[in-house]
Amino acid sequence: MAADDHTSAAEHVLRVALQHSECVGGVVLEPDGGLERVRLDMNVEMPLDMKADGISTSGVLTREPAVLKLPGNWPWQSPRFYLRKDFPRHFPHLMPFSIPPRPCLVDGDQDEFFLQFGLVDYGVFHLIDQLAIWLRKAALNDLIDADQGWEPMLRRDYRDIVELDAERLRSLVNRRGGWAVWKSEYYRRGDPDGRLGVGAEAWLSSDGERTPLMHKEGDKTFTARPTRANIRMGNTVVAVIWPDKNPDGTPFIHSTYMPEDVETLGQLRARAEEFGCARGFSAFITNLERSFSGMYLDSPIPVGVVLCARRPIHLIGTSSDIELLPYVVEIRAGSGRQSLFAQGYDEPVSPAAHYQSLSAPLLRSLSGSPERPPLVMLGCGSVGSKLALHAARSGQDIACVSDRSSLHPHNMARHALGPSHIPRSKAEALAKELEGFGSKPAVHTGDLGLDLRDTTAVKTLLPKRAGAIINTTASLSVREALVDAAGPGYRARFIEAALFGRGRGAFLLADGLQHNPSNADLMAEMYAMMGKTRASKLLFDPAEGLAEIQIGQGCGSLTMQISDARLSAMTASLALEIDSLLAESVADGRIVLGIMDDDNPTTDWSRQNVPPFETVDITGTDGWQLRLSQRVAARIREEAASYPTVETGGVMIGCTSARLKTVTVVDLLEAPQDSTRSATLFVLGTVGLHAAIEARHEDSGKTLFDVGTWHSHLEDAGPSSMDWNTAAELAAERTPPSILLIVTPRRVHALASSKESD
Repeated sequence: MAADDHTSAAEHVLRVALQHSECVGGVVLEPDGGLERVRLDMNVEMPLDMKADGISTSGVLTREPAVLKLPGNWPWQSPRFYLRKDFPRHFPHLMPFSIPPRPCLVDGDQDEFFLQFGLVDYGVFHLIDQLAIWLRKAALNDLIDADQGWEPMLRRDYRDIVELDAERLRSLVNRRGGWAVWKSEYYRRGDPDGRLGVGAEAWLSSDGERTPLMHKEGDKTFTARPTRANIRMGNTVVAVIWPDKNPDGTPFIHSTYMPEDVETLGQLRARAEEFGCARGFSAFITNLERSFSGMYLDSPIPVGVVLCARRPIHLIGTSSDIELLPYVVEIRAGSGRQSLFAQGYDEPVSPAAHYQSLSAPLLRSLSGSPERPPLVMLGCGSVGSKLALHAARSGQDIACVSDRSSLHPHNMARHALGPSHIPRSKAEALAKELEGFGSKPAVHTGDLGLDLRDTTAVKTLLPKRAGAIINTTASLSVREALVDAAGPGYRARFIEAALFGRGRGAFLLADGLQHNPSNADLMAEMYAMMGKTRASKLLFDPAEGLAEIQIGQGCGSLTMQISDARLSAMTASLALEIDSLLAESVADGRIVLGIMDDDNPTTDWSRQNVPPFETVDITGTDGWQLRLSQRVAARIREEAASYPTVETGGVMIGCTSARLKTVTVVDLLEAPQDSTRSATLFVLGTVGLHAAIEARHEDSGKTLFDVGTWHSHLEDAGPSSMDWNTAAELAAERTPPSILLIVTPRRVHALASSKESD
């Protein structure tokens, strides 16, 4: 509740605070700077022996005063709590540089914590409760939980930043002690004469490349260039300093928590000595001065110093006992100087916050993704570019990108990259973007359909270290070239992803173990299983499928009219499906199909595992192969078993590829009613057969065809002369290919007349 017209906000807050069992007194104070204040007297629970003394061994009183100050925009912002001026500063969770000391009461944003309760009374009460808990833990010196880990020095809200890879830095630390210098870039904003952390701020970023501290002609270790008013950028260094060993050879461990109160170079030197880093710090400062001998710069240059403190236990959230404490000091190398530090050991130093540099481990930790082998992206269009960046942002390396097209203005409607890349190659532009995430993919801009058959190019396109090849080209030639290029020994999984139906549909195909079923098999299987569904309408109906969009005067492009939001929603789901597939062991192939509702973004996803296809060499051909879906093979055997005394048969439906020399069977048509079955002969009837074949062809979006016939034998005998005559008749009467499949109790035979193989 808010204060009424006769009660000040401070009086109302005091009344709420006194309802807490540990708040045993309080009074409204005079405003300070126009802000209302309340003093609270907090009872602090501690062991009886300490309570008898009135103070804990850590320096906390049994009754601690705390001042609660209401901000100017109360109640839209939480109250601030301050302890007595002489409150011990050796505790964690104290805000740096705050006088009087200010405790950090919650993990995260205190304002968000306060506002989540809705009613001001509840928010105030819960903050008082947090204060009581904080004081109780401070009395017992229990603000650091050894099981949880060492609490790093609180460095929240610092304006200066040092960005680097913490694990790479920690890898330098050894028991002997030492120091190293890394190259760095910096961005400085503020008055050139302004002090860092007050009138100016700097961001230093290092990738961990070591550099000697020496000056020579043309050296670019330290540079400064103005970009616009009060902003400068350039090169600098970050010094990494770690503790020497103890005289007895044991590691130097600093086990006392202390506040971050370094403000000058002299205090930083003293802090380095406390951490066992005095030798390395002095060596760095001496060499830094020496490196500027005869060198002059008009602009201040921020320099980073990272002290590595070895703690008695691991830090929270890491397995390391090395705490990184970054600072920034500015050097001024004017021509009339006596030193790089005009004020000597009184030169201001700004403690800085550490940001982990952009790296795959960082991205994986934030995404919750494990480390996996790299991906290859074939197709860098709207779908491929978004899938690539989804993968990169989860810490996945991209080994190669391929696309023969360039970026044009119309691509900006939904491409992952922005207009600044026009008219660059899609593959080159995506590779440049991926470099920022730590990937350095090979770039291919040729014809995939041709180059996947080139033994040299295929080493780049299908590298051995890849975990998966993602094909988003929606190209039949690329799909077949991939199937042809990968032998059973190539371990990377082939995945194909595409959108259709103006973005309301999406599919994903993932081949099986040793690439059986292949993505060509899975595409045929998907066509066969769709039936008369909404998915088939979206995929096959010309009004719902691809449409020609005019992109320039007299020009057209085969593309889909689809918003970026819809495409992004579908590709994000596909990215999740790919991530899930990569986490599984490869066995069967998989077909994933997503269909979005017309009037809302709800999408129905289905997943179907597809076991390996049965393969049969086609006798009478020059190396052709029949590939039989296990679903269809089971139907054939079931029907043959249902006619144990006579031969039976039917028509096979599927597709063919002259390039792969395959006939793929994914469906059957039952034999017409006028078919003849006997113990030695099956004759396929004709009544209604042509109409049934045409209907099945139309239902599949004209993707599936009559590819031949099958019939059973009662004995395990191979093709008879009559079977060969039948194959010849099929070749003469039907559109090729016309395969004759013979199923015996134990074997399967496939044959075609010699005419068909011509």
